[in-house]
Amino acid sequence: MYSFKRLALLSAVTASLAVTGCSNSSSSNDDTADTQGTEVGGKVTAPGGMVAQLEPRSPLEVAVAFFVPGAAAAITGLEPVEGADVELIRVDNDGNQIGEVLARTTTSITGDYTLTVPDGTSLAGNLIVRISGSNNQQLRSQVVEQEVDIDPISEFVLQKFIERGADLDSLETDKIVKLRGQADEFDLTAEADLSSMFAKLDEEIGDFVEGQVDSISTPEGDVTEIAGDFRSSALNLELHDSDGQGFGTFATDTYSDDFTFTDKGDGEVGVTLSANASAYAYLGGADDGSAMVEYYPELADNETESFTGTYSSNGVLTLEGEFEEDIDGDFGFRHPPVTYRLQKTTANNLFFLLAQEAAVRYRTIDTDEDGEKDAIDPEQKDGDEVMRSLEYFARLPENATNSDLSGDFGLVSLFTYLGEGAGIRVESEQSTVSFDGAGNFVLTGGSLLEIARDATGGTTTLSGTPDDGSGSLTLESNGTISDIGGPANGFVNDTFDFLAVPDFDGANPNDGNDFAEIHHSLMIKLPDGSAPTLADRTYRVFLLSATFRDNGSIFLNNTGFDSTVTFTSETAAEITADYVSIVKSGGLAAEVGKETFALKNTLDVSFDSSGALSMTASQAGGGDGVTTMDGFISHDGSLGLLRTAFDPDGTGPASIEELGLVVLVELP
Repeated sequence: MYSFKRLALLSAVTASLAVTGCSNSSSSNDDTADTQGTEVGGKVTAPGGMVAQLEPRSPLEVAVAFFVPGAAAAITGLEPVEGADVELIRVDNDGNQIGEVLARTTTSITGDYTLTVPDGTSLAGNLIVRISGSNNQQLRSQVVEQEVDIDPISEFVLQKFIERGADLDSLETDKIVKLRGQADEFDLTAEADLSSMFAKLDEEIGDFVEGQVDSISTPEGDVTEIAGDFRSSALNLELHDSDGQGFGTFATDTYSDDFTFTDKGDGEVGVTLSANASAYAYLGGADDGSAMVEYYPELADNETESFTGTYSSNGVLTLEGEFEEDIDGDFGFRHPPVTYRLQKTTANNLFFLLAQEAAVRYRTIDTDEDGEKDAIDPEQKDGDEVMRSLEYFARLPENATNSDLSGDFGLVSLFTYLGEGAGIRVESEQSTVSFDGAGNFVLTGGSLLEIARDATGGTTTLSGTPDDGSGSLTLESNGTISDIGGPANGFVNDTFDFLAVPDFDGANPNDGNDFAEIHHSLMIKLPDGSAPTLADRTYRVFLLSATFRDNGSIFLNNTGFDSTVTFTSETAAEITADYVSIVKSGGLAAEVGKETFALKNTLDVSFDSSGALSMTASQAGGGDGVTTMDGFISHDGSLGLLRTAFDPDGTGPASIEELGLVVLVELP
């Protein structure tokens, strides 16, 4: 009933490398050559509420779209704007008009317009066509090709360029055309007025558009700095629903893959992917004790895919996942476009990504009557699937030996367990691991937290101290850690100060004891007696967590890409974050919803010479709740690994309801 494919970066970016828009498909080049009386035109459409302010028409009542995109493309429910004045102008980087109006025309009864660009006027990101209404409302579109539609998406894209400080005149026109086409691939339903429409656009496609805008407007980086062989691994958490059919899913997924990054010039990165081991598991059903567990491990298939990305001077590697449609027997899946933004650390070639994805599940039909279902039936929507994935990429060494791995490392882990009759457990350990340079290690100290949700939705919490232990490993020349961990093995980066050990296990005996468990342990090298200073450093925050509430509700939580922590001193910090929760209210079988809020809070900081870091914050907006983030800062201060927990009562670990991982990546 559910999608078993790998849904994050790895499959999405390989689905399609060519981008086409729904209507604005003519191409532009990088030059902004002067025009010679070029004629441009398009269609003007707007929400019914705004059309009423532009012309004497009755407003159209429209439905509000659900939170994940559906079957069609572009915005449905917009009305053509008849008899509106269309003006051609130049604007500055704040969106303000420069000089006089360059040309004017009026829209037809169907909302169409044409006008002639004056001789010597170049098509560019700061050349705008606009319509204006009462209450200072306006819709604008960048004139970067001859077909220029004016609608809420064109205005939304322009606003994002302005908000994020782009130099409009220097933007490459073909990239703006491409972005507009990508934005049109989302299915959206018009709201009744512009303010509601823009709020909906921000919720639905804001993260995607912001990623594209940043990639287009940020100067290119030096790809030779990041070229080489990388290994990645990811921890994926998912919630699925069934559109009122009485069952739902909590799913988890992990995979490890090899990448090669090459310099293709002008900030373009050639990416070659080779898939390694993976595992997917889900607990599906309702909170009646009968939910089933399915477990799907896969060994390396050695399949190779190639695609391209862009690397910017701010250390962000951007990869694109295109609109994708998959058929899998009785079910089909539609995945909207995704922008994957990987943030590089300042000290070495480590990248981190928090992917936010969604898919819509449909029933399928047999269109050619050959006995095999081959197409999605858009009239038979079956449910929604929402995925959140924390992924990390490390450049691998070439001649590693056991002697390269020595010193103290801070370990933070996240473990998820699914069991028939048992429910869901999420555990997180924090410990110190000491390597002796001869392939041996000792695990000491730390703490263990667990939140659990049983087969009927009841919750429990545990806390304790993990057992000390010791062991040995083999570090292969390419950075692979063998003789430790599970089928995915572990790996170390080329500066030997980051380790990852992903692991998975499970069984499907179909006897009521089916289970699956996925475990990620991350380690960073700690200071050797002298900790780095934190004051005035800013870090990007990647948070992934789960919440189990006493009323049966399940939350998957994450922070948006622009979320940051700034240390104002060694004892205080400020967090500014876009906090997103995917929610099943009241039980596993509930429909999927979404909650967002802008988080701004002060953190109390404790940091010592060993690299141990603890940050606490009172509940935003009042209340007794306390958020804690405990873990470690790396020896050079460029990276932090922490466990996050939220205690709604403020009484301590025994009452936590949220548990997850936080990665802090220092910004340049």
